[in-house]
Amino acid sequence: MNSPIADKFKDFLSELIKKPKGDYNEITYQIFYDLFKIRMALWKYKVEFKRGVDWALSDIFQDIIIHYLRALLPKKFSVLCERKKGKVRPDILIKKNDCDWAIIEIKTTPGWNRDLVKNDNYKERINILSKQFKIPENKIFYIFDSAGNINREFYDKITSKRKHEIKKYIFPLFKEGPHPINMSDNNFKNNKNKYVEYSNKEIHDLYIKNRLNNLKSIITKKIIQS
Repeated sequence: MNSPIADKFKDFLSELIKKPKGDYNEITYQIFYDLFKIRMALWKYKVEFKRGVDWALSDIFQDIIIHYLRALLPKKFSVLCERKKGKVRPDILIKKNDCDWAIIEIKTTPGWNRDLVKNDNYKERINILSKQFKIPENKIFYIFDSAGNINREFYDKITSKRKHEIKKYIFPLFKEGPHPINMSDNNFKNNKNKYVEYSNKEIHDLYIKNRLNNLKSIITKKIIQS
């Protein structure tokens, strides 16, 4: 018996395993494009399937980041996902020549966990990971998909040109999450059940408006050159 659903899902996973092609300087845009197109497909599915709530994309975002990390990092580095040591399991563990080298924690929508930022809980988490894996704290950091959905204070600190300690450890890639509904005007947000197709140019224009941190620059500074 054939399974078109399983076959398509297998194709998706196979693409994540492959080394990405193209200009690595444009990887941050590719991540934005991937997430936007996935969420656009989910939006259409949600309307036609009559689904009330979106799927959670935290694991997909994490694996997309890993997909591109493996292209950005030299051969002496390896990228491991969800590897537990003691009582802690970081999202991404980077090894250099088989030695624990850096850790990346991934967040898509940390709005439900605002204490991570509000009460500086990210520092406690970094300290725990540092002690368990014997990795310096400056090589343990967070990648968020966006600076939104937390609070205005965090957004202002992240988007400001001023130096803030939090910007050493938390790197949102975009100002607002790459979601077609979130990036529409208020009147459009009230019509979520009316699916609209975005062109590649429109997606690129939204990226230019919302880009914040460049993944290649983050990885070069925090992992390769550290």
